[in-house]
Amino acid sequence: MTAVPPSPEIRAILNNAGELELAAVHAPDGAVIRVDLNAESPRMLCTQGQYLAPIQAPPGTRIRYRLFIGKKGLGEPETFVMPGIPDVPPIPSTLIPCTQNRDFLIYDWAARHEAVCRLVRKTQPELLFIGDSITHFWGGNPVDEPHRDILQKSPETWAACTEGMRAANLGFGYDRVENALWRLRHGELDGAASNAVCVVLIGTNNLAENTDEEILLGIRAVCGEIRNRLTGAFIILQGFYPRNSVREGTTERIAAINLRLKALASEQGFVYTEPGRLMTDESGRVPEELSADGLHPSAPGYERIASVLAPVIRRAAEERKNDAAKKPFLPSGVSVIEPPMEQSR
Repeated sequence: MTAVPPSPEIRAILNNAGELELAAVHAPDGAVIRVDLNAESPRMLCTQGQYLAPIQAPPGTRIRYRLFIGKKGLGEPETFVMPGIPDVPPIPSTLIPCTQNRDFLIYDWAARHEAVCRLVRKTQPELLFIGDSITHFWGGNPVDEPHRDILQKSPETWAACTEGMRAANLGFGYDRVENALWRLRHGELDGAASNAVCVVLIGTNNLAENTDEEILLGIRAVCGEIRNRLTGAFIILQGFYPRNSVREGTTERIAAINLRLKALASEQGFVYTEPGRLMTDESGRVPEELSADGLHPSAPGYERIASVLAPVIRRAAEERKNDAAKKPFLPSGVSVIEPPMEQSR
C-alpha cells in the first residue's frame, strides 16, 4: 500500500515579541508563502506580498496567508487575527509595514530587497534614493535583470546626480508607503553611512487607497525610520510628481499634499524640493515626450528632474564634508528648494 504524502500546510505562531511567524510544512520545492492584510477579496492572488519576516501588526489586524508555486495557489487561504483589543480608530495601512508583489511581471520584489541589502552592506553608501517605480526605473545599482533595460530609463542622468558619491537605488516598482517602511525596517539601511544623504519620493501609489492624512502619516514614519537608523542623515524630501489621471481633482490633491510635505520638511529640518514641476506643460499636464504614461519620466523627463536634484544633492554632499554633525545642515533654517518658475515649461 502506497503511503499518501502529507499535504502542504502553513503553521502560524506568535513569538515572544508578539509577532506572527509563518512556516511552510511539507511544501514542495519552490513554494512560497504570500500574505495580505485586512483584504476583503474572497481569494488570494499571486500578486500579494511574499512572507519574508515576522509580521508586526496591531491588534485586530486580519492576516491572510497561502502557499503558492508561481501563480498557482496550494490549498485555501487561511486567516489569523492578531490578538488584543483593536485600536479605535484602526491604524491606517500606511503605518503597517508589509511586503508586496504587484509588479511581479516586471521584477522580483523579494529578490530586489535581498540585492539592496547586500549592496548596502558591501558598499556602505553615502547617498540613498528611497522610493517607488519612479526611482527604481531611473538607473543605478542594484540592477534586477541586466538584459532588461526597461528598468534603466536614464543611467546618464542618474550618474550626474550621484557623481563622486557611493549611491544605492532603493526604489521598488509599485511600492506604497507601507512597503518602503517594511524595507527600511528589514535591512536596507544596515551598513549605510550614518550621515547619508537620503532622497525620498514615496506615496503616489497610495493615492487610490488612502486619505491624504494617512499618506502623510506614512511618509512621516518613513522619514522617522531613516533618522532612527541613520542618526546624522540629511533627508531631501521630494513633492509628489504630477500625473495625468482620469480621476477628477488629482492635480489639486497632489498640490495640497505637496503643501503638507513642504510643511513637514520645515518642521522636521528636511530639505524640500519639487522637481516634478518641470514635468508639466502650460496646461498642467505631463507631455508625452517627458512621460509615455503621464507619470513615469522618460529619459528627457529624468533629465529635467536631475537638473533640480543634482544641485540639491551636491549641496548636501558638501555639508557632509564640512562635518555636518557639528552644525546644522541649513544654518538659517530649512530652505525650500524649488525649480525656478521660468524653467517649468
